[in-house]
Amino acid sequence: MQHKFKSLHEKNKQTSNKTLYSSMEKNKKKEEAARRSFLETLSDQLKLPADMLVGAPIVTAMGRNEVCIENYKGILEYNDTFIKILSKIGTIRIEGKNLNISYFTNDEMRITGLVSAITYITQKE
Repeated sequence: MQHKFKSLHEKNKQTSNKTLYSSMEKNKKKEEAARRSFLETLSDQLKLPADMLVGAPIVTAMGRNEVCIENYKGILEYNDTFIKILSKIGTIRIEGKNLNISYFTNDEMRITGLVSAITYITQKE
């Protein structure tokens, strides 16, 4: 009499991968939380805003005719009615009329025109 054995190798492999990846995700989240609290402590001691240390964008509106954005990553879309800018915290959308990027460097840009709205679209966590 011959018995057939069904291999559980694939099932065990999938289970162990799920366990491995979930523990890696937990460790990553703990590291991020520790890093944030470290940055908050550091910013308190140095008397600096936490946003500055983390690299969050700094958006300065001067009236309705000029916006300065610092710490951005890139320009996603650009025309005379809206400009979408990528940052570490998500997308910044500037809406208005006759919008123009007067100048930009690797970390700063100046937008001119009649600004009607500044919208922040945060990344999903």
